[in-house]
Amino acid sequence: MLSKILNSASNDNSILLWYTYLMNLDKPFIAKMIFIYGLIVLVSNVIAMLVPAVISIPVLDTENMKLWEEFLAKNNMVKWVTFIAFITPTVVCIVYTKIISKSDERIAKSIAQIPSVFAFSSVIGWNLYYFIEIPFVVYARALFGIHIKGILLSSWFFALFSGMTGYTIAYLAIEILNRTILLPRVFPEGHIIQKDFAFKPVFRHLLTFSYMVSTLFPVTLLLISYISIHVNNNIPMQKTIIYISVLLVIIAYGITLSFSKIILNPLGKLTKAAQRIKDGDYKTRVGVVTADDFGVLADSFNDMAESLAEKEFMRDTFGKVVDPEVRDYLMSGKGKESLGQALGGQTREVTVLFCDIRSFTAMSEKMQAGEVVSLLNRYFTALGKCITAHHGIINKYIGDAIMAIFGAPVESQNCAKDAFEAALDMRQALIQVNREFNKDGLPELRFGIGLHTGPVFAGTIGAENRMEYTVIGDTVNTASRLESLCKIYKTDLLVSQATTEKINGKDEQPDAIDFKFVDNAQIRGKTEPMKIFTF
Repeated sequence: MLSKILNSASNDNSILLWYTYLMNLDKPFIAKMIFIYGLIVLVSNVIAMLVPAVISIPVLDTENMKLWEEFLAKNNMVKWVTFIAFITPTVVCIVYTKIISKSDERIAKSIAQIPSVFAFSSVIGWNLYYFIEIPFVVYARALFGIHIKGILLSSWFFALFSGMTGYTIAYLAIEILNRTILLPRVFPEGHIIQKDFAFKPVFRHLLTFSYMVSTLFPVTLLLISYISIHVNNNIPMQKTIIYISVLLVIIAYGITLSFSKIILNPLGKLTKAAQRIKDGDYKTRVGVVTADDFGVLADSFNDMAESLAEKEFMRDTFGKVVDPEVRDYLMSGKGKESLGQALGGQTREVTVLFCDIRSFTAMSEKMQAGEVVSLLNRYFTALGKCITAHHGIINKYIGDAIMAIFGAPVESQNCAKDAFEAALDMRQALIQVNREFNKDGLPELRFGIGLHTGPVFAGTIGAENRMEYTVIGDTVNTASRLESLCKIYKTDLLVSQATTEKINGKDEQPDAIDFKFVDNAQIRGKTEPMKIFTF
């Protein structure tokens, strides 16, 4: 089942939502609502039958119709055909419910289209009513020699009017309950999956059905009644009334179509604009300018888009002030939780990298401040790419030094190996940077890198009104000390034993990295010497 969900969902968020919906389905409540929907279909068909019966559809051929009604009274055919017209929607609703109840996934996918399916069952039932009646009409013709054209026309009009009435009443009632009660209960976060809909609700179709039931059929009924009275009594007809009736039907359709355009066009623009914003185009604006509710909605939408664009700008800027991974962490659930505290975080094993430029103070004294900033920006940009390429984050710039973390806030499979590979890339990047500096007449740079692996406390630290994400602990101090020892041991890279063991394992494998032992160095602040290596 989960594999099907993964195939039908479009992204990670929808997969998670979809899986959550399936896990939280309230089947007894859904079954109760479906039962109520079935009762609504039954009641709508009762109304659909009573309305034409009360109105009494007029016919032009009264003599043949009297013979037909006598035939119906003797055979009780109306009861049986009417029973079929009622039982068919019930059977359709029961069968459909059984089909969707085979799995939780089908239930969740089909809930939104229940109003369309249940309501359409009324149309099926009344169409069967008409087609089952045809053989009896033909039999009556053979028996009595009556003309059946008027009878079939009246029967078809009755079935069509009843079917459309039942559909419209059932759909409106069920759709209102579905939208206000069932769908919010099953999909509290929205995102209804519509990929496999066989009966997708279309507002334009509903308007068309409403027009037919409220305007087309009543006007047609009145018009036929007028014509039948005049024909049956040999009274001259006034064609003006016919023309006016036809004109009213056309005008009403034009009004319905206009309402459809007024409602659906702005909704279409809003939907397309929302999709563009979802894709990251925050400059999108909706061109709906009216004084009604849609105008207010469009203005609110445009204000929202402007606000999102501003927030995205702040988010992007935030990602330049701090590492993007730190930004994403701080904006996530865990990050927000830790930001609500003066001190928040957790103990993690990480590898800390310190990198410092050699003799930078003396070098910067000979340069203008603007030149120093430009040089550092180019240098930091080149080395920063190496760090982020290996899942590290630049925690801070300390003058001309870089402090980077591997393994927090996002965990790494081997933070020490990531940091070591980043250091090797930084070597190559420095060579390229110095080539560019030579071309521009700038001094060449040299650096020292220290790597150490161990436990740290990683989280948000600072005052209530200003915090930063960082790591603290002896591991950070040791990495800084190793970087300083690069000056003494005349090398650009020193790696602690803890880091080499993390990379190669304590029992070195055949493909282990061949680190070069440097010394048992005395690290300031530690009582025991530490084995340090280079490469």
